Amino acid sequence: MLMAKDRKTEPVKAEPAKPDPKSGTTAPASKPEITKQEIAKQNAPETGNPVPEMSKEAKAVSNEAQKAAQDDMASVIKEMESALYAVKFYPVAVNEQSKNEAVGKLIGIYNTGSETVRQMLIYMVHENISQNCEMKALHTYDYFKAKNPTLDPAQVRMNVYRAMFNYNTSIEGIAELIRMVGKFRGGDDAAKLMTYHYSHASSYESESNRMLRAVIIETLGKSESKYALNALLEYARYTDNENAFNRIVAALLEWKDRLETMKLKDDEKDRLRTRLQEVLSRELSESHYG
Repeated sequence: MLMAKDRKTEPVKAEPAKPDPKSGTTAPASKPEITKQEIAKQNAPETGNPVPEMSKEAKAVSNEAQKAAQDDMASVIKEMESALYAVKFYPVAVNEQSKNEAVGKLIGIYNTGSETVRQMLIYMVHENISQNCEMKALHTYDYFKAKNPTLDPAQVRMNVYRAMFNYNTSIEGIAELIRMVGKFRGGDDAAKLMTYHYSHASSYESESNRMLRAVIIETLGKSESKYALNALLEYARYTDNENAFNRIVAALLEWKDRLETMKLKDDEKDRLRTRLQEVLSRELSESHYG
């Protein structure tokens, strides 16, 4: 007698097709029976080992960590919104000291925050600076009523008051927000936001846009972002406006010493130093189109 371990497993064969006695047609052959082991093998991932399921305790810890992160983010967003409101409501509903404290708080949040926090703050500040696009409009009851005819009259009047008194609906308010962005440290995001608004303010001529461009150029000169330096060098190369060129040169003068302290490769620093020196030694009366 063969032992169980010596027995060979015969492959399961499909039964041959049999004719149907009633119809005369041949019924399809029956399929071989598939074992549970084969089903498990077919459903197994092609590569790697199956990932073990998390225990209930591990899932609970993970969920608590996610909730804590969400709560922390919500708390930071609330803090940023509160500080921005303090800036916006100056000088009518907020005094100068409170406004300055709010500006300092926003700078601190950006410089110490996570990437998610920084991106959110950049977005919120952009929304406030973008009020400069409304400067051509005279904000009256009829203006806001035409924009939203179904709005309640009391809310329409409130919108007029906000447009009149909010700090970020005036040149000086937007200028302060731009200077605040210039104090954001770490990465090139803040510099890119400034060059975005510089490009927008350059799209058409007005006294307010000229002043905002001047503020942005000045702020780029105080930045620590290499992107800001490259942007100034590009503006200097292509502008044919004497006043703009002189402002750009003044901003680049502030970069002269700062460039030497930047952590860059020697060849890159040499290239930037050469470009900077070319601009600083060039007279506008000469061709400076490169």
